[in-house]
Amino acid sequence: MLVDLGDTLVHLNRPWDDVFQDNLESLYVFLKSAGTNSTFEEFARVFIHEYEGASALSQFYKVEVPMSDIISRVLRKIKIKDSHGTVAHSAAREYYRPELGSWQVYPDTLKTLTELRGNGFRMGLISNAKSDWAVRSILGKLDLAKFFDVVVTSAALRVRKPRLDIFSRALAALDVKAAETVLVGDSLQADILGAKLAGIRAIYVSRRPSDHPPYVVPDVTVNSLSEALVQIINWNGASVKEISHGNL
Repeated sequence: MLVDLGDTLVHLNRPWDDVFQDNLESLYVFLKSAGTNSTFEEFARVFIHEYEGASALSQFYKVEVPMSDIISRVLRKIKIKDSHGTVAHSAAREYYRPELGSWQVYPDTLKTLTELRGNGFRMGLISNAKSDWAVRSILGKLDLAKFFDVVVTSAALRVRKPRLDIFSRALAALDVKAAETVLVGDSLQADILGAKLAGIRAIYVSRRPSDHPPYVVPDVTVNSLSEALVQIINWNGASVKEISHGNL
C-alpha cells in the first residue's frame, strides 16, 4: 500500500506562517555566515519571490523545484558564489531545521502503521515536498521510517502527484501491481486523483473541508487513519478483531 505524509500521517503543531518565518530566519543566519551583506528584509524579499515563483510552476506543471534550486537562485541574486552547489545544499538543510521539530504524528498513526506492518502489508510513502532530506528527516525523527520499504518524494523525482511518474516509481520499487495496491492520502487533487489515474484504489482521509473539483471521487472517504485501517482490512478479507490480535 501507499501512504502520503503531510496531513495524512503527520501535521504541524503550529501555524505554517510561524514555521515559514523561523525557516527564513534560520536560512538567513546561515547565509550571513556564508558572506551575504544583504539585510534580512532584502534577503526575505528575494527568497519569497523565488519561492512563490517555484511554487506556481509546480502547481501549474506538476513538476517539483527542489529547495536547493530555489536557494541557488537566491544566492546568485544576493551575490554569494556557489560554483559547486555545496552552499545551496547545506543552506537547504538549515532552512528546514526549525520545521523538523514542528511536525507531530496524529494520535492513531503509530497504531495504524504498526498493525498494518505487523500483519504483512508492505508500505511505500509518497510525498510532494521540496526536500527529500526533510521528508526522510521527519520520518526518522518521528520513528516512522521503519514502517516503509520505499520512500518516494517529488523532490527526488522532480515531478509531483498527481503525475503518474511518482506512483509508477513507488509501485516498481515495491514490486506490486496497481490493482493490488491501496493509497491513503488527504489531498483529493494530488493523492486521490493520482491514484485513480494509476489504477490504484484510493482512501481519502478528510482532515478538513475541501474545495477541490467534485470529479475527483475516492473509493472510500474516512475521517481518520483508524477508519482507513478498517477499510483496508475489509478489502483484505479479514476482520478488525483478527488484525487487532495479530492473526491476519
